Amino acid sequence: MTQPVLRRRLRTGGITAVLTVITLGIGSLFLTVGTASGGGHRPLLATLVMVGVPLLLVAAAASFAHVEVVVSQSVEGPGLEVRYAFGLLTQRFPADAILSVSAGPKSMIEMGGWGYRGSLRLFRYAALVTRSGPALELILTNRRRFVVTVDQPEDFVVALTAP
Repeated sequence: MTQPVLRRRLRTGGITAVLTVITLGIGSLFLTVGTASGGGHRPLLATLVMVGVPLLLVAAAASFAHVEVVVSQSVEGPGLEVRYAFGLLTQRFPADAILSVSAGPKSMIEMGGWGYRGSLRLFRYAALVTRSGPALELILTNRRRFVVTVDQPEDFVVALTAP
């Protein structure tokens, strides 16, 4: 059983707003193209794209609507969880996978832009970027690295390095 020690919600309003505007734009474009076709028969693939793309964008916007970074204390020690979409998706970093933690300023350019960047499996590097500024950096086992931009990352460093 894990006990939350520190919890902080990420500021994701900018990403959510941009994804919402893109979704509305693409949805209205598809609606316009769909109604302009004169009601003829559309190929199945075109229909799937016209419905699927906006749904995927809505899912992406929803996953960034509420993102929370949590330090949880377990028997093994403190670990980090990143909870997306009100906790429906969770990325866990158990205590035994964390080799070191640090806090420092990061720019969006340095991390590749807004959103979730990279892949811990493929590139051994991933970043959850919601803005430029203070960030928490985890050095993980197997030479992997995870960065998340969060307010007051020093508090997370203290909580994750506590015995």
